[in-house]
Amino acid sequence: MAEINKIPRHCLGWLLAAQLALIIPHLGRLPLWVGGAWIICAGWRVLVHQGRWSLPGRWFKVALVILCMLGIRASYGMVVGLEPTVALLIASSSFKLIEATSRREAYLLLFLGFFVALTEFLFEQGLGTVLYMALPVLLLSTALIALHQEEPLRFSWQPLRSAAAISAQALPMMLLLFLVFPRFAPLWQVPMPGANARTGMSDQLSPGDIANLSQSDGLAFRAAFTGAVPAQHDLYWRGLVLDEFDGRTWRANDFSDMPVRSAPALTGRAIDYEVYLEPTYRRWLYALQVPQSVEAKTQITIDYRLLAKDIVTDKFFYRARAYPQSAFEIKIDPRMRDHQLLLPAAGNPRTREWAKQLRDRFADDALLIDFVLKNFRTQNFFYTLKPPLLGADSIDQFLFDTRRGFCEHYASSFVFLLRAAGVPARVVVGYQGGEVNPLTGTVLVHQFDAHAWAEAWLPERGWVRFDPTAAVAPLRIENGLEGAVGAQEFLASNTFSASRYRQIEWLNTLRMRLDATNYAWTRWVVNYQGDTQTNVLKGLLGEVSAPRMALLMVGGGGVIIFIVAILLWGKNLLGPRLPVEQRLYRVFCERLAKRGYVRPAGMAPGDYGKWVLQQQPDWRAVSEITACFETLQYRRLNKQQHHQLLTKLRRLLRKRF
Repeated sequence: MAEINKIPRHCLGWLLAAQLALIIPHLGRLPLWVGGAWIICAGWRVLVHQGRWSLPGRWFKVALVILCMLGIRASYGMVVGLEPTVALLIASSSFKLIEATSRREAYLLLFLGFFVALTEFLFEQGLGTVLYMALPVLLLSTALIALHQEEPLRFSWQPLRSAAAISAQALPMMLLLFLVFPRFAPLWQVPMPGANARTGMSDQLSPGDIANLSQSDGLAFRAAFTGAVPAQHDLYWRGLVLDEFDGRTWRANDFSDMPVRSAPALTGRAIDYEVYLEPTYRRWLYALQVPQSVEAKTQITIDYRLLAKDIVTDKFFYRARAYPQSAFEIKIDPRMRDHQLLLPAAGNPRTREWAKQLRDRFADDALLIDFVLKNFRTQNFFYTLKPPLLGADSIDQFLFDTRRGFCEHYASSFVFLLRAAGVPARVVVGYQGGEVNPLTGTVLVHQFDAHAWAEAWLPERGWVRFDPTAAVAPLRIENGLEGAVGAQEFLASNTFSASRYRQIEWLNTLRMRLDATNYAWTRWVVNYQGDTQTNVLKGLLGEVSAPRMALLMVGGGGVIIFIVAILLWGKNLLGPRLPVEQRLYRVFCERLAKRGYVRPAGMAPGDYGKWVLQQQPDWRAVSEITACFETLQYRRLNKQQHHQLLTKLRRLLRKRF
């Protein structure tokens, strides 16, 4: 291959550094073999460049592709999806390394790298991610510049400096386009992630599910209230209603996402708030009871939940209103009532017998429920993150044997018991409580705030919330999970979580400041679209119209181009820029002048050096600096010699003067 078409050594180095920086943020969601494959391929490519190894053969490359597809299928259970696609892109970049020898293939690797950089923002769009991703983008730009430069004799930072300068010049124009350019919906559908990417609430509930989720400190959503933040015990964020039970697992019915036929008559005080929801890859949202949809992108379901029109694949902002004093579904459809009484034909005989006894004893449903809650409160029931395993008759075992469980155990057994006694009931999952950030006033709801409770239908009252967990562990509702289980058990398996050390004041203050920064980023940058963008532009222009938008674009762009031009060529307007060696020698003369040895006008460098040495014989570096400068100035040198002498001159100035 012609030498001019080969990938330069310094370009290959920057490219490898860029690929490593691209892979690092994906490591938590990639199979280990993908990272291992990149390490092997990168090492192989370096050995090929050094002439120690040869390029792989065609059949070897075919085998790699087949193994890659099989590996992705085995790791994710599918080959089509967000995470599998990203893994395939990164694996493809790795395999391409060991066959890339020409500049054309280097272009392919670089452009593929820019595409991989974009995929990180499909998972995370926080400020920290944006700041980090500037690094691989800068390294890719450096490799692209190095690809077009002559191979240096020694390592040089010059391509990196050029890439940084170009990026800095592009930054003002990027900010202007961000400010005025309208946001469009994507022209394609992002593929759904695999099971590993789905965090938070599931559409089913089995014993231990929420207990496992309680070990995660991931942020579920932020909520900002227009007025005062409601009390902790009132923050029940309804997410999903589960009303079908197979003896162990609760699930949502197939028609639960249908829109409500007619909105209820909402009464009492309204609570307005807005939510910044993290990606869930599901449609259901989290809202306080009783919710009212105030935006076209949300709707109310037949079980009075808040639902998004589309799957939430990105940070999702929505406004809502709640009427906590309102009742809903006071009149229930007989078919719906019968559905909320369904139980498996067999299983848990002791609970069924106890329910029959309660029904015989209490004719009033409300009195029956009060007795059951009192039983939870007065008997030896325990709230724990590590409940014992339950067998086939899990409800019987929990109520009469172990009596140790987490919120899902209490909600599940409570609803089963009520249904067995003829009271319509269902399980509700979502989040309870939250942590108020004193710097922003927003409520932070984490995954460990996940909770399950119950709703029972009562005549003249409709669906009423009952939380058996509150009867057993009231501190869970008033003070959150940490208050109920203690600091030792709270996030015990998440040692490095900052939330676990909230009692350390300085660390907690730092955590809140970081959250406030992320909140501002989410509100003003990630959510900069629609009404937010319109309001900002109205503040700048008075009104959003085509002529004023054009004026802003042309005027702003012109100012930016003018400033960049001044920075690039302003000094040259005053005359040609001096060579590096002359600038360094001028610095040397200025430093000697400060010591009292001013160079007379017209004195040659050699004569000036001798004059200084006559008065200061110990300053031997003066003669070395003078000799370096005269050689650089008056002799013809090749690039290597010129570079070596410049390096020596800089070193002498730094160490001696």
